[in-house]
Amino acid sequence: MKSVLTQHRTMQKRARMRRFFMRFSILFTLGGGSILFLLLSPRFQFESILLSGNTTVSAEEITNAADAFLSRKIAWFFSRRNVFLFRPDFLEAYILKEFPQISTTDVSRSFSRKIALHVSERAPWGLYCKFIEHDCFYIAEDGVLAAEAPQLTGNAVFRLVDRRTASAFFMLGDRVIEESDAVFLRDMASLLKDRFKVTVREVVFGRVFQGQAEFITNEGWYVLFDERTNKERALENLALVLNQHITDRSAIEYIDIRFEDKVFYKNK
Repeated sequence: MKSVLTQHRTMQKRARMRRFFMRFSILFTLGGGSILFLLLSPRFQFESILLSGNTTVSAEEITNAADAFLSRKIAWFFSRRNVFLFRPDFLEAYILKEFPQISTTDVSRSFSRKIALHVSERAPWGLYCKFIEHDCFYIAEDGVLAAEAPQLTGNAVFRLVDRRTASAFFMLGDRVIEESDAVFLRDMASLLKDRFKVTVREVVFGRVFQGQAEFITNEGWYVLFDERTNKERALENLALVLNQHITDRSAIEYIDIRFEDKVFYKNK
């Protein structure tokens, strides 16, 4: 009698297990199918890109680059266009990498299956040239090489000439000088032009020493500074010595503002 009851209970247990696995299989199939439908259906994929903010960079180039990125697959199977898998930060990083002329990107999505891509371009500043390899680039205000450029002559464009050894390794999209240093150079150029009517011809890095730079003016003299120069104090010292101590600028060879509490200048 006991063996019959045990056998009956075992059969009931197995029946319950079969029903459980059958229900689980049905739910798993339905759930998995629903997920695949959401991930693969064209109804849940972005259709187009709305671009704004670009001025010099071609809209076609940007949208083509964005389309190429979105055409890549995730796990060899799922589209990056899918609304559930789409990562705005990934697209933003990709556009910044592909276009050094662009400084910031902002990607947002809409319920109409369109991606809004807004870009901000780097403001042009001048011409940056490697002295060793003779490669030239347009440099932006934040010190990044934004685009390739010809070797222009004359004083129409603010020029930075880099003789430092490290310049050989700089490429398009690299930051060749820190943004704070770029601000310092622009401030010094503005100071000389606005207060003393002196035009800056070019800035030369590393002509004598690697960490040293020279601000060459159209009057033939130059301002000497280095990477340790106190920038704010240096501008004050330069204005002071030009106002109160140098009466004939045509007679000087250079002004040295590397030191915080002293200013040196040398006559020709």
